[in-house]
Amino acid sequence: MCGRYVFVNGKMVLESFAKIHLESIKDVWVDLPRYNASPGQQLPVIAIRDNKLVAQKMRWWLIPHWSKDGKINATTFNAKSETLSQSKLFSPYFKSSRCLIPADAFYEWKRISTIKYVKGKKKEIETKQPVCIRMKNQETFMFAGLFSVWKNEKGDEFPSFTIITTEPNKLMEEIHTRMPVILRKDNFDQWLDRNNKDIDRLQKLLVPFTSLEMEAFEVSSYVSNPRNEGPECMKKD
Repeated sequence: MCGRYVFVNGKMVLESFAKIHLESIKDVWVDLPRYNASPGQQLPVIAIRDNKLVAQKMRWWLIPHWSKDGKINATTFNAKSETLSQSKLFSPYFKSSRCLIPADAFYEWKRISTIKYVKGKKKEIETKQPVCIRMKNQETFMFAGLFSVWKNEKGDEFPSFTIITTEPNKLMEEIHTRMPVILRKDNFDQWLDRNNKDIDRLQKLLVPFTSLEMEAFEVSSYVSNPRNEGPECMKKD
């Protein structure tokens, strides 16, 4: 899964990704940097809206357009790549509402079991060690995502998104059973193209990013609290 990530400098997106020619940027960089981006927050997303490639804030927790009250009793901040085309919830957005989510790093919690003696008896204690994962060159990258636009009775729009996950690569399998899908620059255009209905070809993009270009390091439990923010979240433990 992917439940926290880092996005520091929005201007780096424009400088790093030559293929991204945004026609509209709706104050998406105002709240940056974010060292502990969490589900439910409004975060920058890149997508085609009204035939224009734009960057805008969307809520990280996908609310389907058919929701009656703008809520859903389901965990939708992640979507499993393997079941997208069969999912009643996600398949409509996989076909025509795909997006990119810029990030500099993400976090995952590694389960660690230790044996402790409690009143003279052995007891297995499980702890969760937060780990920060990023590119070795520390460059910004793009998660593959889906988005939805829910409207209230007045017609006001409330866009939201989910991050797609896949099986772990060799680096991540030591940390967690899932990892977010990270797309290559060459695949941005076909992923964003809302007229692209080739589901089989799009599905082939949803694979683990190579571990050779990534690194991971332990960080303190400070990041475990979603209310905590700042560079301390990424400080090596």
